[in-house]
Amino acid sequence: MIKFVACDLDGTLLNSKKEMPKELRYTIKKLRELGVIFAPASGRQYYKVLEQFEPISRDFMYIAENGAYVVKDSGVIVRDCLDAESAADVIKRARKLPGVYPILCCEDCAYMEKAGGLSIDEVGKYYSRLEYAADLLDYCETKNILKVAVYSGRDAFEDIYKKLPEYTGKAQVILSGQNWVDVMKNGVSKGSAIRKIQKVCGIGHDECMCFGDYLNDYEMMFECGESFAMANAHEELKKVAKHIAPSNDENGVIRTIEQWFRI
Repeated sequence: MIKFVACDLDGTLLNSKKEMPKELRYTIKKLRELGVIFAPASGRQYYKVLEQFEPISRDFMYIAENGAYVVKDSGVIVRDCLDAESAADVIKRARKLPGVYPILCCEDCAYMEKAGGLSIDEVGKYYSRLEYAADLLDYCETKNILKVAVYSGRDAFEDIYKKLPEYTGKAQVILSGQNWVDVMKNGVSKGSAIRKIQKVCGIGHDECMCFGDYLNDYEMMFECGESFAMANAHEELKKVAKHIAPSNDENGVIRTIEQWFRI
């Protein structure tokens, strides 16, 4: 019996217009009645995900920052921080890449520099707590850093991913979207977050279900007995998922959940 459902947002639960399914409130209510934990699992900041779901419920388990930060009932379950040295190195390298902008994602807030070409409004789609900083390096030694998100308005794979080094043993570079690369503590992922949740909550692998569409959902597919890649998902994700769900523009998550749980 499934007791836990983890669901990515962009490209998965949200449609191409970034809209929540109209049926979500009803579906969540039914899952709660069945004793199933619903966990939004996103690369977004925790406060942004909380803001998105607040009209529906505040008692979800929130997997944020691609698994580096997990919160339940306002209590932090997972806090996996990136070391200051690696964060500083990413920031310095990103500054040298044309059309590329680093965002320092900390536990309390996200910070960006006033560099031309990237507006706070664009970044604000993913971060509720966001401030300008004169120099991101000033924060590396004093903040709990969850990740460094690096943005390209063109192609994150070509502009960022291929140009950052391997941070063997300390950090990992993750392609998390068309425009985003995340640098996080080595071994941290949505999958590692789910493993810790399973341990804390006493939930087994076969009692978990997940939905995703991109490579930052890759590890999550192995941690859940029932894993779904969306029809619009990256081809590499489809290869490792147990099932394929209808696309995000076909309300695939809701349709699959309702069919699976017969609600």
